[in-house]
Amino acid sequence: MSPETKYYPTVNEMMAMVRARVKPGQILVIVGGNSVLRGVGQPPAQVWTKHLQENLGDGYCVINLAFNGSAITDGAAVVAEALRTEFPRQIYMANAAPAQPPMADGSNEYRFMFWDAWYKGLLVDDPARNVEIKKFHALFPYSEGMPELHAREWLDQWLYFQDLWNSVTFTKFNTVWGFYIPGLTPFLKPRKAFPDPEPDFLEMPMAARYKPDDLEAEMINVRGCSEYAFMKDAAGKWQVYQPKWDEFDSINKATFPPELKKRSLILLSRNSPYYIRRLPPDEQERDDLAYLYAVKKWKESGCDSMDYGKDFTVDDYGDRTHLTWHGGIKLARLVADKVQAMSQGLGYLEKK
Repeated sequence: MSPETKYYPTVNEMMAMVRARVKPGQILVIVGGNSVLRGVGQPPAQVWTKHLQENLGDGYCVINLAFNGSAITDGAAVVAEALRTEFPRQIYMANAAPAQPPMADGSNEYRFMFWDAWYKGLLVDDPARNVEIKKFHALFPYSEGMPELHAREWLDQWLYFQDLWNSVTFTKFNTVWGFYIPGLTPFLKPRKAFPDPEPDFLEMPMAARYKPDDLEAEMINVRGCSEYAFMKDAAGKWQVYQPKWDEFDSINKATFPPELKKRSLILLSRNSPYYIRRLPPDEQERDDLAYLYAVKKWKESGCDSMDYGKDFTVDDYGDRTHLTWHGGIKLARLVADKVQAMSQGLGYLEKK
């Protein structure tokens, strides 16, 4: 049920999933972000958010709305914002790389979710975000089918044809072929008939998880997390590269409406030590500085933040970024402590 399979969940659909799960009195925890937090490589019974739920207990309801390749302002963030009044005791979390500010109305693949909610009047009319959106799209007025997207969502605020068609697609029959549901006719089955298997990283050999042929490309990705965040000075010491962080600060002002930032948690996902250990010592230092500084900058922006993975093992990772379910258990413990601390600070735990 994702754009990868040409199924585009609506905001109403995802809000209904939340309403069906949350019990009276529970604190709502919505998990967004990308495939790392979705739990790629973790079997369904062991996905990390189930362990997060166990750690938090019955006073909380954890709902995983992460999508592969999703940014922190994509679908789950839109749902959290749309439900801000209905579920005022909530915490939203997503993951990001250091110095990586998101686009205000979401990433290209998932931007439809923002505008779906916008035209239905579900979002905060935030002036700073409006300015950032106009500034970005003024540079790319016809990118990613924006005129068609606006026309579709404008019509859908009255007709709700997307909810109707998704209901038919999920329960009755599907008419759109996709790579993950191949075959001459099997793709016609309703989406609910398809399994959603997830391989277990821990059952895969290390050579399949850390492929030697991918090493060079993955090291480029690892270095990309920090190489533009810090630069060496004349004495060979790492210093903040201010232009990069100035850009981060400027864009980040419009990431979330101010009243929602205080209940947002940004996780900085470190790379597997399998790759970090291959960096020379000075680059390992830069990598560490970038993550710690990014946590600081997110907190300055009004969100809470934490990094994880520095003390994880190679076996806690299934590849460069995704965790095995063993690593997911560790992440769940760390995040549970942070969520409980945030809940205390936000007054969620006070007796009414």
